[in-house]
Amino acid sequence: MQCKQLSALLLGAALMVCAVQAEPLKIWCWDQNFNIPAVQLAAEKYRAVHPDFAVDIQEVANGDTVLRMKEALAKGDESALPDVVLIDDYRAQEFIAREGFLKNLDALLDRQNFAPYKIAVGSDEQGHVYGVPFDSGVGTLFVRSDLFEEAGITPNELNSMSWERFIEMGVKVKEKTGRYLIPYDPGNLMELNLILQSGGEWYTKEDGVTVNVAHNPVLKAAFEVYKQMNDKGVLYAYEKWNWDAFMASFQQDKVAAVLSACWLTSSVMAAASQQGKWRIYRLPVLRLDSGTPYSNQGGSQWYVRAKSSQAEQAADFLVKTFGSDREFINELVPKINLISTMNEAELLSNYQVKNSFFGGQRVLKMMTKWSHGVPPVKYGSYSREVEGTLQEALAKYLAGAELQQVLNEAQLKSEERIAKLRSED
Repeated sequence: MQCKQLSALLLGAALMVCAVQAEPLKIWCWDQNFNIPAVQLAAEKYRAVHPDFAVDIQEVANGDTVLRMKEALAKGDESALPDVVLIDDYRAQEFIAREGFLKNLDALLDRQNFAPYKIAVGSDEQGHVYGVPFDSGVGTLFVRSDLFEEAGITPNELNSMSWERFIEMGVKVKEKTGRYLIPYDPGNLMELNLILQSGGEWYTKEDGVTVNVAHNPVLKAAFEVYKQMNDKGVLYAYEKWNWDAFMASFQQDKVAAVLSACWLTSSVMAAASQQGKWRIYRLPVLRLDSGTPYSNQGGSQWYVRAKSSQAEQAADFLVKTFGSDREFINELVPKINLISTMNEAELLSNYQVKNSFFGGQRVLKMMTKWSHGVPPVKYGSYSREVEGTLQEALAKYLAGAELQQVLNEAQLKSEERIAKLRSED
């Protein structure tokens, strides 16, 4: 009996030592004001049920995350990679497509808990889920309501409108107030991306590789929208890739609206002198059967590295916090202004708060609700490469080149770039 008791004690002690000495879950993510505090709170919530749970959260920039993972995969050595990694939605498919790299979460995550577009981003061609959804980049039209009203345009007119009608409004606003309609960076396709996804299309087809440019009706319509704004003189063009210039365009009263995403809210609010003058609206709609007032720009998801020695616990941690815990999501709302893609998240108490800067609108609730209307698309593995050719194509078209010609050229250049990259993999 004494021997059995001693053995039990020794076994218990050994288990305690193992628990204490267990490696913390290594997590890579970026942004000290958003992603990092979110995963810190998630770890606290999970630790309440799993006392020995420990995390090592390492701040790694988005671009560096992508680069390090690609280098590791090229070398066939994943030893320096984390157990959990945050991947932005535009880059996810190239890693999901790497067989055996990310853990399949089909048996753990209830896909019905989230907006369809977000599940599509984190799934492969066969519909298997790998990502645990986190934040949305739901498309938002920020409007200086005072400037539109000065031009004789009522708020109700902005609730549901075509792009053509919005451009007409922009002409009136500029004539009356001297402000341009929206800012435009010639080196950034943010607005074009928003218009494209609002029509349910993307730069590549469902396989994520086949280029979808030359005969893409939504892309053509988006180019035409830009041409109309350019020809009407309502675009405020600023220096390429100049974030400060972008901020100045609306914070310093140069434009009457900004076509962007929910994550721009705090930057709009940074101009305290404009308190009460801004409102948010859904996007203008393309005059196509597939046109909607909903889109997305940005966002990310949490992924588990399949070969991690702690893959099972990592998956359990993510699914039981970000993947299902509504109370946890509600706690994140005031901490980081999270726009969640969890179904009916807009009903959570912290989404009901009115925002005086936006005239009392419940902006977080509105944006969260809009996220569920975003058309699902597959961003594919080569979105950034195709974007590069389309920047050149759009510039040529705005300068007077024929639309179909520039799209045909962009199709060929994109195919060449992708073929070269695939041959190097």
